[in-house]
Amino acid sequence: MKFFIERYSSHKVGDNPLWLVVLADIMTNLMLFFLILYVFTVRPDLASNTEFLQGFDKDNAQQQKEKRAEDVVKKFTEEDLARKLAEDLLRAGMKDMAEVQITAKQIKINIAAPVLFRSGKAELGGSSAEVLGPVAEVLNTLPNDVIVEGHTDAVPIKSGDYGTNWELSAARANAVVDLLAARYSVPQERMIAAAYGEHRPAAPNDTAEGRAKNRRIEIIVPRE
Repeated sequence: MKFFIERYSSHKVGDNPLWLVVLADIMTNLMLFFLILYVFTVRPDLASNTEFLQGFDKDNAQQQKEKRAEDVVKKFTEEDLARKLAEDLLRAGMKDMAEVQITAKQIKINIAAPVLFRSGKAELGGSSAEVLGPVAEVLNTLPNDVIVEGHTDAVPIKSGDYGTNWELSAARANAVVDLLAARYSVPQERMIAAAYGEHRPAAPNDTAEGRAKNRRIEIIVPRE
């Protein structure tokens, strides 16, 4: 007790005015709180009570209405951009090599691996700009996150550069992310590179056609 008295007996308000500002704010809020309680408790018949509460309800309803309107506009914008991208890819002659799928949960751009890479390699080829350029334009228009997935078929890899299909798919996904960021300025913090190797096939691996469908890059834009 003696220590406490000796330490704080000489303390002055001017030494640290910050606590006084905080105390004043607390007292002001308490006064307003008790004033509102008084109005609601002592004079419940006042019409201003109902109007006061309705004001909050109206503000909340208006905010919810604006949020729903923004969501509708955003979904229409996403779908319009996705359809435009599909048309651009079609005009670029990518009908059988790239496709755009639109669902309520995501926009998925499926690109056949040969369009971007040579067999067993992860270096992007010259024709990659024909696909990734229009894709990047859409990605830069939307604020959504972007997931770039690498996929392969189930044929064991024979290249000396990568030991497994998973390593190859990881290198390819990273190559696409790096290009989108470096050449097209898609923000890196919005992109995720994911590798699945042969473990998420789009078609059976027992036919050449099925294996061709499995060698792909998927660029996914979540909509929720």
